[in-house]
Amino acid sequence: MKLLKRDRPLWFSLELILLNWLTLIPKHMILTQLNYVAVAVSAIAYFALGAIYFNPKVAGKAWMQGHNLGNPTEEDKKNMGKVMAVTFIYCLFACVGIGCLVTIIHPTTMIVAAKIGLLCSLFATISLAMSYIYTRKSLQLVIIDSVYHVLGMIIASIIQTAWL
Repeated sequence: MKLLKRDRPLWFSLELILLNWLTLIPKHMILTQLNYVAVAVSAIAYFALGAIYFNPKVAGKAWMQGHNLGNPTEEDKKNMGKVMAVTFIYCLFACVGIGCLVTIIHPTTMIVAAKIGLLCSLFATISLAMSYIYTRKSLQLVIIDSVYHVLGMIIASIIQTAWL
């Protein structure tokens, strides 16, 4: 099947490519086949990694300096629960996405699982770096934030692969 015909607009060809790709995924797939316990455990691990990684004794001090954050005020402390809850929800969304890839690819080794996590984190860190260019954040800060997501997504992929 020729996808690019001269008598059709480009958007139509791109739509055909997308539809052809989507037909590779079984219709009953993905969200019904996810192991939601593994997704939840990997999200907890991702979130817990952040608690360890952003501790002032690890990378937290440099991270706070890079973002020009001082000691938290009373108002900051009041809102910390909301911030943590939203962060956990984002970890959960990321782990659902990783779970979809793990379910589709069905890795047989932890090395392949780590590669899935590395691939996912590549997209996240590139997006992060693009945003940091415009906000004029330092390369050190890009690295600090990127390493967290690389490690978190690799751990999430390995956990979910172990539960297949």
